[in-house]
Amino acid sequence: MKRREFIKNFSSTAMSMSLLPGGAFESYLAKLLQSNPQRAAQHLRAIAHEQPARAEIKTERGGPRLYLNGTEIYPLLALSTHMFPTIDNFRKAGIHMYHPLVGMRIGWLGENTYDWSKMDAFFSQLLELDPDAYFMPRLQLRTPVWWKEAHPDEMLQFGLKTSQKDYNIIEKRQLEQSEGGIYFRARDELWEASFASKVWREDTATMLRAFAEHIERSPLRSRIIGYMPTTGQTGEWNTFGPDFLPDYSAPMRRACGEIPDSDARLQTTFGLLRDPAKESRIISFYQKYHDTIADTALRMCQALREATKGRAIVGVFYGYLLEQVRIQEGGYLAMRKFLQSPYIDYIAGPYSYMPGNVTDKNGVRYTTQDGAGNLLGNARGVAGDGGFRMLTESLRRHGKLYFSEMDPSTHLDKNPLEVFGGHGGEGSDTVMGSRRIMQRDLGQVFASGSGGWLYDFGPLNQAENGWYASEEIIQEISRFVKMGELRQKLDITPVAEIAAVYDDQVFCATEHWLAGKPWSNYAIKATDFFNHWFLNSQARAFHRLGAPMDFLYARDLRPEDARRYKLIFMVNHFFMDQREVGRISEIFHNSGATVVWFYAPGLMTPEKLDPSQMEGLTGFKFKMLKKPGAMLIKSTIQDDALEQSLKFGVNTPHWPRFAVTDEAADAWGMWDGGDEVALAGKEHAGYHSIYCGAAPLPIPLLRWLAKKAHARLWCNRADIVRATEDAAMIVATSTGQRTLSLHKPMALDTGGQAKQHHDLELEKGEVRIFVKPV
Repeated sequence: MKRREFIKNFSSTAMSMSLLPGGAFESYLAKLLQSNPQRAAQHLRAIAHEQPARAEIKTERGGPRLYLNGTEIYPLLALSTHMFPTIDNFRKAGIHMYHPLVGMRIGWLGENTYDWSKMDAFFSQLLELDPDAYFMPRLQLRTPVWWKEAHPDEMLQFGLKTSQKDYNIIEKRQLEQSEGGIYFRARDELWEASFASKVWREDTATMLRAFAEHIERSPLRSRIIGYMPTTGQTGEWNTFGPDFLPDYSAPMRRACGEIPDSDARLQTTFGLLRDPAKESRIISFYQKYHDTIADTALRMCQALREATKGRAIVGVFYGYLLEQVRIQEGGYLAMRKFLQSPYIDYIAGPYSYMPGNVTDKNGVRYTTQDGAGNLLGNARGVAGDGGFRMLTESLRRHGKLYFSEMDPSTHLDKNPLEVFGGHGGEGSDTVMGSRRIMQRDLGQVFASGSGGWLYDFGPLNQAENGWYASEEIIQEISRFVKMGELRQKLDITPVAEIAAVYDDQVFCATEHWLAGKPWSNYAIKATDFFNHWFLNSQARAFHRLGAPMDFLYARDLRPEDARRYKLIFMVNHFFMDQREVGRISEIFHNSGATVVWFYAPGLMTPEKLDPSQMEGLTGFKFKMLKKPGAMLIKSTIQDDALEQSLKFGVNTPHWPRFAVTDEAADAWGMWDGGDEVALAGKEHAGYHSIYCGAAPLPIPLLRWLAKKAHARLWCNRADIVRATEDAAMIVATSTGQRTLSLHKPMALDTGGQAKQHHDLELEKGEVRIFVKPV
């Protein structure tokens, strides 16, 4: 179809839209803009002469970069639950790339039957509000009722009892539809297709191809630069109904074979771990389950990539390893497939939501502490770390651009600490607090070499014109938009000397997340022991080391890393085959690095529990403690930088635990209440091997380890530091003077002399950005 024919046909179909009942398409088009179909067609006619846009991700000068029509652009976008009343805020701030939310079921009317006129009208109205707009829409793939009724055998089935009130909730509750066809309060829906359904997979991929091909025939192809297909409980490829143990459907049985019953999934035979000799079928099921979900998501990306012939970039939400609730059912344990896929250009995720387990006098949770009372820090709010949940160094190495979803509420919400969507956290109810949170969020995107988008949930809460509809916030955004123009002149190569290394497959072989219920003293609910304490809580302390860190998967470790990184934390490598043990051992051999092994490195093989493999990997001799005991370690380190009575870990009983019995090792800590060694160090195979039986390690101990490893601390306080070769950021975690020592001379983004050492007097939560002179 020629573009002129498209516009003619669109005008006639759009005219008929005004006759549709309001429930078919929530009419902000009429209520807010008093628009008419002719005006919508006029906006498409105005861009009909433009050439198709071409977006691509290129890895250059240290990392992935976004190019549009051959020119590098700063990857900062914006979206809102309600774009029409909020887009002007973004436009005033200088943002013209948008990530609008589009519900595909409003145009998927039947088998091979589509009507895209509502989407065309939606984009057209956005162009009326910002004629310079470009779009990378998020395509919500909730299954239409007609499809579910036609394919009852393809629906999800659950292992635990469910309630009929959670089936078909959009129609039962008469949920309101947004301007783009999204139902925001439908996350409890259980009547959905199985992600293992090949029928749903191919029908949905066919629908996406039809939509993308429609855009390719439309003038909109000059403005739509990419796509993000998604679905799931929160629209992030996390499965529907994870609380009820999905998925016992026929499609999932065909994909995974025999599915263990609910008791087998909920219980382990070896405490915090599964014994592969007894539970291999459960481990295997979870591996296949996550692979199946990944394959379905990737099929959607393939359909879009092929339909656009590579003209547009494609990405997904996936892989929130550093904070993932309901992790065994969530669907995120097959990240290798996305990193290796030619159909993926970018991967996105919101940063940590961890609210903490310490409350202020008003009952607001504002920080996290471990079982011994050590403060680890907060993710959200003023002086929060805003820590990415993704292992971004792995994404960089695979050429995938990371987009941080920045969604904190601001002072413009009447109740910013209790909102639907992103929580601003402590201090977000004030203008200054909101500004500092915004500076932190946008600053770390800039300093880390990442991309990002601002997500305004305001109109869905108590801020009709959005969370950013104030001059102060718009000015802050504008400042970083201008700063982002420097990106193309900067090297974004990482400069960290400290790394944290992780595994995702291990969660197929660890205690189920429901075993921790009711999650007493947890800083976030519905999470398992290891993800909460070893990954999520530990990340809060990592971010406060006072130095930049890299986060990556073990499978992405390279031989040169053991010489580049002076301190490496091997956090959760409990499940390893012999080949992987050999590969990791070879990387560390004669490197001189300091390697910290957590809990049970290499204990589980695919066939059995193998303590000898654990000993060979780490160089220590161990005794296994099968009697449950508190996961608390009392330090015996004699150093002025550490409290003599320092304890750390989790004050609840678990098993197994492990005690170092190696006489050649230096004992640095004991299991609390006993004389068994739980923290120790020794020289092994040409590197410094350290074993720690519990987590999270508190900030003072992390800084002590960094100094012992000769890894440079950039700040003399436990502040949050982000950096790449040509940019850096510091967030003050306390009020007072500090010295920031950069790896080379840089100047404040606001001006001044470029220098390596900066003496700073900062209030808690203040942010400073440093850039190489250009």
